[in-house]
Amino acid sequence: MFCVSAARLTALASHQPILPPSVSTRVAVMRFLGDGRSRVPNINTINTLITKTGAKGLAGNASVLGKAMFYLKRGNPVGAIAEIDKILPEISDDALKRFAVGIRLRARNDLLDMKESALKVHGGITELEVSDIRAALRDDYKVLEAASPGCWLFELAVAEYRLYEGCAKDAYDSFRLVEKSIQEYILSLKKPSPSQALHGTDNHASLVLAFQLSRAPPPNVPKVSSKILDEAIKGIVEGYSTKEATLAFKKDLGAALTDEEVVELVYIFEAAHIRHHFHDYFPLHEDYRGWGSERANAAKGTLASHSTSSVFLDDKLLASIRTSVPHQPFYAGEDELRRFMSSDHKDLIAELRHTFGSGPKTSLAKSEDAYFDALKAVENSPMSADAAGSAAYPVSQNDICLCLAHQLLYRTRVNIAVALTQLDRLEEAVPILDGVINADEYIYMWRALLARGEANKRFGHIGKSDEDFRQLLQLKRITSADA
Repeated sequence: MFCVSAARLTALASHQPILPPSVSTRVAVMRFLGDGRSRVPNINTINTLITKTGAKGLAGNASVLGKAMFYLKRGNPVGAIAEIDKILPEISDDALKRFAVGIRLRARNDLLDMKESALKVHGGITELEVSDIRAALRDDYKVLEAASPGCWLFELAVAEYRLYEGCAKDAYDSFRLVEKSIQEYILSLKKPSPSQALHGTDNHASLVLAFQLSRAPPPNVPKVSSKILDEAIKGIVEGYSTKEATLAFKKDLGAALTDEEVVELVYIFEAAHIRHHFHDYFPLHEDYRGWGSERANAAKGTLASHSTSSVFLDDKLLASIRTSVPHQPFYAGEDELRRFMSSDHKDLIAELRHTFGSGPKTSLAKSEDAYFDALKAVENSPMSADAAGSAAYPVSQNDICLCLAHQLLYRTRVNIAVALTQLDRLEEAVPILDGVINADEYIYMWRALLARGEANKRFGHIGKSDEDFRQLLQLKRITSADA
């Protein structure tokens, strides 16, 4: 039997040097997803860096931002804001400065949520304190808006804040412009370099280095079964291009750093250059479950494929595979095969397939089941960053970009309808929401149901409103407080 599987060919091709489109499309996906999925900085290494650098220079400034990121990830927005306020006047690098303001903006948003919740409790907080936080947030949005011309992802964030503040007309106009930009972006995905349609995509060394680090197997991962593949992985991770980029990165930082410290700074600079720190459009945890339709589940599957996934075959399964593969490699006579191998063929694999066929894709005997089960596990696994040397990787990231753009288009249209509802243009709002809901693809459908329920309620269509609210209740997650 002769069977050359795409999964097995990818094993050798995937650990070739990263293709430039692989990096740019990955950056585009990460910018869409926001910083909710980014790693938590190693605070011990960060503190060591701050002590070593005195919080001065590129490395020192970045270290303080790493500490602010840690506080933000750990639910301490006050600590994050304090770190940013302390270092912001000293930052000269544009990317780091923009990153600092973005972290502070997210921290102030979190703080505002906390204070508004406390405001509902008698004596919890004064309205003046909440007003001060809103004013500070407004200033941060203005700073980032000036630093992000043409970035419709950020324009969406600004429009949502305007809607929150009650500026429905301004928000509506902004949402319409964002809607047009998203539609143009979706059309641009048919071009070779879709990531360039996102504002400010660059080629900073940290983006490539962080990608290389993501391809290195963690210490607790079992060694790969193939010696050739194992050497290929080491060759890429420890290769000349990676070492050269690391040395250049260290030189730019102008500080004597350990490898562990460099890794931490690489991820901080990567976050700064991805420019995703101002939003969390695709939260991992919400009060409502995701929409469960077939189309929405397909979208969820596409988004989930961004997370790298490894398929490990333990020794027991490998032993079963070795014994299950037929000893006779071709379903052809030995003489016929010898004649073929001695002939002059330029493309041996192609000619072999043409002459003998590619072989069956399913087991022909019970003894082959283990082999084909393992093969299916590999072939059905999401394409990870390991495959960045394959031209198929940027194509897969392109598909994710398309899916994310459609989801944000639904989000924008829901916001348009909410703004129209606030402007009492209900006859325009409801059809827009009908379109989003009937598409049956929006993962965060609870937003559309809530908006349509409110619009129909104001319209006087109580029966339709109740129906939407009943569906909304079915999506709500049950918490201990509800019980």
